[in-house]
Amino acid sequence: MAEVIYIFTNEAMPDLIKIGKTSRDDIQQRLDELYNSHTGVPLPFTCLYKVVVEDGDKVEKALHAAFDCDRINPRREFFTTAPHRVIALLKAFALSDHDAVVQEEVASSTSPEEMLAVARAARENVRRSNFRFSEIDIPIGAELVYVDDETKKCTVVEDRKVEYEGEHYFLSSLALKFRLDAGYKTVAVNGAMYFLYEGELLNERRYRIESEAEG
Repeated sequence: MAEVIYIFTNEAMPDLIKIGKTSRDDIQQRLDELYNSHTGVPLPFTCLYKVVVEDGDKVEKALHAAFDCDRINPRREFFTTAPHRVIALLKAFALSDHDAVVQEEVASSTSPEEMLAVARAARENVRRSNFRFSEIDIPIGAELVYVDDETKKCTVVEDRKVEYEGEHYFLSSLALKFRLDAGYKTVAVNGAMYFLYEGELLNERRYRIESEAEG
């Protein structure tokens, strides 16, 4: 039976994504259900990506198994996996790609008050997610590659800034620029989830180094 597999994000949980399925094509209804049923979540969920697949149960189980090492709770559908990795697999299963439609749905159904709350939280999350390149063993002069387009590369010029086409950016600011240029409607992103250093995603590199330091 054809179902929708989705990737949801929430600005209150910037390092997590939710991978789930629904039998309905009204993705906004599912977003509303999650927001209204989780009283501890201060901000609404947004849909980053969705596709229609032939067998929703099979695909959902395959994704959960593939990224099980990044699952934060075996009873919950939340993962620390970088979104582009899940999207790459979903495209292989997709009967149709609704990403552009999703972006319009989210933009038209979110109230101005919710957008303001999301924007405020996003700015705070970006501040919290900032890190110094030296903390994850990335030297000045290192080249970083944008995950969605390997032709877009930037150079580390300060411990917290990179250079791209002669301009200096915080990593999250440059990631946001690339996302907006590509047509995504968002207010902020965690830059570490969108750049690679020597083939390793910065967010995953940070988790690896922190884990190794903890023993």
